[in-house]
Amino acid sequence: MNKVILAGGSGFLGQALAKSFCKEGVEVVILSRGSGKKTSQGRYVSWDAQSLGEWTNELEGSDIVINLTGRSVDCRYTKVNRDLILNSRVDSTRILGEAISQLQRAPKTWLNASTATIYNDCRGSSEPHDETSEGNAKGFSEDVGRAWEKTFSDGHHEGVRQIAMRISFVLGQEDGAFPVLRRFAKLGLGGAQGPGTQWMSWLHIDDWVGIVRFLIENESIIGPVNLTAPNPVTNADFMKEMRKHFAPLGIGLPAPSFAVHIGSLFLGTAPELVLKSRKVVSRILKDNSYNFKYPTLDNCLQNLQVGPEL
Repeated sequence: MNKVILAGGSGFLGQALAKSFCKEGVEVVILSRGSGKKTSQGRYVSWDAQSLGEWTNELEGSDIVINLTGRSVDCRYTKVNRDLILNSRVDSTRILGEAISQLQRAPKTWLNASTATIYNDCRGSSEPHDETSEGNAKGFSEDVGRAWEKTFSDGHHEGVRQIAMRISFVLGQEDGAFPVLRRFAKLGLGGAQGPGTQWMSWLHIDDWVGIVRFLIENESIIGPVNLTAPNPVTNADFMKEMRKHFAPLGIGLPAPSFAVHIGSLFLGTAPELVLKSRKVVSRILKDNSYNFKYPTLDNCLQNLQVGPEL
């Protein structure tokens, strides 16, 4: 690997990848609307994620393209925000496909972000979903996931291996939902959220990087892959572990479903991000012997309790 293109690589997940690649001397190009922070990794190139432009020159002769572009789902699902969430994902995927189709030397692999929310709500002792399960769940997030992946598959190119990364809830020190949940736990608000029976599929940030590197190296893997740890937990158990590691005296007030709905109004987010049940594992990673660095929530939180990832 000599050159990696990270579309939408200025965020939490993208910067974790950029740091990993830069450490090995790989040229990392970040396609972004902004210029990045002073601490950002990679060389920034401007694009609008909608139309062809000079940025397409960076793709010529690159080895890997990874697209993480998308408006954050951590917002209220107003009509405007719904359109931004959908269009930012579909448009960026479409225009990357158009750009790749015009290259003389296309990248060997194109990894595109997707979501593990496309699977049906799974409760109780039901077996978790894997890549053989149908992605036919109903709802806005689920519709977005299907449209995202359809645009990706429609942009198929001969000789370019394509992987749709169905990403679960990623836990890391620097950003994402974990710092917020840790703050709640420290303030004594780390009780179960909603019924507490809803399942949570999660992934340590180091395994996020590890899996992406694994998918790049294993050329036999194509199509959708679930990026998630092998041991999903219920929300009640997740918050119990959070209290164990971060709460004073292990105390945490619960947040019933009605409180989650009210709180989401004040926080400007969608209650379904907390209340939906996501019980997902990866058969593909298991069958190809990916070795998780943090397979259990306990050892994941132990690491995050100590300090930032190396």
